[in-house]
Amino acid sequence: MENIAQTQFENVSFNVPEVLSLIRKHQEEVRDVVTANYVDFVANNATNSTLIDSGKELETQIKELVAATSQLTVDKSSGAWNDLRHYQRDLEEGVRGYKIARKLLSIHDLFESINLKSNGYEKKAHILGKIKVLLDEVEDPVLPELHCFQSMILRYETEYETLTNDLNVEFTNLVVLQQRSFQNTKSITIRIRKDEDKLYQVVATLMKTQHDFESVSQFLLENVFAPVIVKPVALICDEQSDEHNVLIQLSYQQSVTEELRPGYKTVLSNIMQIFYNLSNMNIVVSDEECLFKVIAKQMKKDLCEMLIERCLERDIPDTIEGMKESTMVKDVCEFNTFLLTTKFADDRNDQLLEVYANSIETIHQKKLCDNVLESALDIMKRESHEMVLIEEHEYQFGTSTMRFSSCMVTRTVVELKKFLDKVLTEADAHGKSAERFVKTIATILERYTVDVPMSNEKLLFKIPQQSALFRNDCMYLNYWLQKNDNKLKDHCLFTNIADALKACGEDIFQHQLNNQRTQTMQALNGFKLSINLVELGTEQQRAIRQCIRQFELLKNVWQTVLPDPVYKQSLAGLIDLFVREIIKRIQSLEDITTAIGNGLALLIDTMKETLPNLFKDPNDVHQHVKQWTKLLQLQQILNGSLVEITELWAEGKGPLTMCFSTEEVKHLIRALFQNTKQRQACIASIV
Repeated sequence: MENIAQTQFENVSFNVPEVLSLIRKHQEEVRDVVTANYVDFVANNATNSTLIDSGKELETQIKELVAATSQLTVDKSSGAWNDLRHYQRDLEEGVRGYKIARKLLSIHDLFESINLKSNGYEKKAHILGKIKVLLDEVEDPVLPELHCFQSMILRYETEYETLTNDLNVEFTNLVVLQQRSFQNTKSITIRIRKDEDKLYQVVATLMKTQHDFESVSQFLLENVFAPVIVKPVALICDEQSDEHNVLIQLSYQQSVTEELRPGYKTVLSNIMQIFYNLSNMNIVVSDEECLFKVIAKQMKKDLCEMLIERCLERDIPDTIEGMKESTMVKDVCEFNTFLLTTKFADDRNDQLLEVYANSIETIHQKKLCDNVLESALDIMKRESHEMVLIEEHEYQFGTSTMRFSSCMVTRTVVELKKFLDKVLTEADAHGKSAERFVKTIATILERYTVDVPMSNEKLLFKIPQQSALFRNDCMYLNYWLQKNDNKLKDHCLFTNIADALKACGEDIFQHQLNNQRTQTMQALNGFKLSINLVELGTEQQRAIRQCIRQFELLKNVWQTVLPDPVYKQSLAGLIDLFVREIIKRIQSLEDITTAIGNGLALLIDTMKETLPNLFKDPNDVHQHVKQWTKLLQLQQILNGSLVEITELWAEGKGPLTMCFSTEEVKHLIRALFQNTKQRQACIASIV
């Protein structure tokens, strides 16, 4: 066994130097070739095939020698061990140099074969692909530092650019994309050569070079599909007339009005026709690779979104009848299937149109409800000075029987109520849309409480009749809500809206009442009573008449408009304020002369003659004007003698005690009568 090992060691010690010598020789030969072609750029007579053949033989020897050295077992304590390690290191270094030489020679050999006349575009692209792989696989850090290696990278880039430029030129000859603009119109022409073999070679090769066809995609999207979607176009698609070319031609106006936009059916038909004819350039390389898929990655999302936003969205029916007759959902789904069948697919956006188609019903409902809201707002905006009488009637609200009092409302709110009836009927008839309709009704009524007061602010605050009508309108809508309570789903929501309507109407009317109160008090600025006053003049009479005239005007615009209970309460409140102020000012006098007393009594006569007539039943003034009885009794005091006043008091049991306190009566006696024993006796009896 020792003799065999010795023999093997001797063989290795002999073969290693010989193989290393062969490697160095091979490296020199490769260096000469590479240097000549990639450094000095001069002709070299060495043939690649000879070098490659010798390289293969050398590689076989290297593998055998490496295997032999790895199988040797030598005693580490002997000198042979050091020799073996030395041989192995030399062999490793030699192998490293050989691999570099082999890679460089392989790349050079590929470059030499790239420009053979027999090579087509696909073959060239395939060779360049191999070169790219070799250039990218840098196993040895020495390679990037070699000048020749950098030259090879540069040559690869040059060859690649030349190939892609040639391919693009060929493609533009095979697929001609033209556009011409005129003053008002634009013309687009696409010609596809009927040379399937050449087209396949060019397109397939471009796809192998990872070409994205961005310019083609952009041209189609901007100059073909975008105008087809939003403009009426004259479209010609012709596969038959010219035996050499397929023709697609369209022309359109540069700008068109919204009314001239084509319907979605026309748009989908035109796009399908264009795709059908464009399919003549749709080179299919495999099930996963074709030109349409490359283009789809560039533009499918934009095309689908443009189709949705600028065409389909506007054509979704906005009426229930229109939606019943519409085939849009089916049409869009079929169009999406057509695109996928033509392989216009990019995986990420292939379901955009189908998802949208499934949402068309929901969008229709929203659109319908938006139109309902818009129609209601249009009704609200109408200026209506025409009044409609609503008769008194009873209705059920929950378990209670409610009464709606007779009053006037505007023609506008009657039309709005009829419109709401129609919407509620539609909600009952269409279960799917019911919730949206009901929510839209809620929105309409909420907007009523905001939009109408805002748009009619001056009228409502300045004109008494308008504020009264608005109050009635709000109550009429509140009544409509209560009457339809069982049909409206969200009771809590509509309870709040009903309260808001009622509050809105009352607030506007109360604001008007406050204005009238202020106006009354301003008019009474002329009713001045002072200690220096000798007799009443025209100023006091004018103030009283001005207030009465104010109330008469309110009667004219309110009595036939407001519900009778509201009218009585509202006007009685103003009259009561007026009467209370008159009484207060008379009672504040320290001295009332006979002339003044008589004048005040006459003014009260005027009030007695006119104010009761502000009510349908004059006797209502006693019931609704709280200070009326006190005013009548004050006149009795002003006209009465000490004896009469004493009798009216009747030791605290007479009619005066209903409205006057003892101090008020005593003060009036002191103001009206001089200090006599009779006055003292009368005052003493007022207890």
